[in-house]
Amino acid sequence: MFFTLILENSTGDRIDMTTTANQYMTSKISGLHPPPGTVSTSSYAGMDGSYLNNAFIEKRNLVISFEMRGIGLEKRRHALFRVVKPSRYIKVFYKTSGIDVYTEGYVETCEIDNFTNKTNGQISILCPDPYWYSTTAIHACYSRVSGGFFFPFPQSDEPFTFGSYSTTDNIDIRNDGDETGFIIRIEAVTDVTVPEIAAMTPTIYNADTGEYLQIKGEILRGDIITISTKTGNKTVTLTRNGVDSNIINRLVAGSTWLTLREGLNTFHVQAVRNVKNLKITLMHTNSFLGV
Repeated sequence: MFFTLILENSTGDRIDMTTTANQYMTSKISGLHPPPGTVSTSSYAGMDGSYLNNAFIEKRNLVISFEMRGIGLEKRRHALFRVVKPSRYIKVFYKTSGIDVYTEGYVETCEIDNFTNKTNGQISILCPDPYWYSTTAIHACYSRVSGGFFFPFPQSDEPFTFGSYSTTDNIDIRNDGDETGFIIRIEAVTDVTVPEIAAMTPTIYNADTGEYLQIKGEILRGDIITISTKTGNKTVTLTRNGVDSNIINRLVAGSTWLTLREGLNTFHVQAVRNVKNLKITLMHTNSFLGV
């Protein structure tokens, strides 16, 4: 199977482990499959079976075995060490004819045999986040008025759209990967000329499950609220006049950290007042436990 494997460090330096011109020949990659799950149970007193305490996915351990061929081995070994450093951040890009993904982790070891006929090496990477993510992001937007005026002007005399008005408060977004968290961006857009309340207490409902996420309080013109529902990175941030502040305390009791299930997801937008002044964008990348 033809594949491409590229390693990138925090400064953007890259090593292509599959290009024959670089002569790093990857012979084996382990850890592409889903990581193991940990299931904790407890026994009932005097009863058959047991009950579930919790279940979760372990971190990913990616191990790359490779050979170095040709001349100039020492120079290429040092080039590899400049990018792949133990305990340092590394981003792994993996691409085949059917998938183009990346994962992020930290280098555990980078070992190379210097004094053998064949110069073999092995890189071990620990990924706290077990998912592979698509390199292409997906966006779905809600706004009562959507712009349709673009340059250049049409060359014909046929009518063209300046904008369109939405009569639905629904947002549809498709997830072609595993169930995952995502980013919600709420912007207050209104024609008022002085700062005033643009909307009150926006709520986003999952139309399929009935779950919701609600932010209490006022949203002023120009405010941007960014919500991350990703596992291990659940945040609610308000950007006002260029200053970011944590407003996770404004989550209403009963709110759920919404996720995207596999397939088509439909969300419904509401607000106590002025929902028409809100622009909401859902952003996510398809995630995969195994590739």
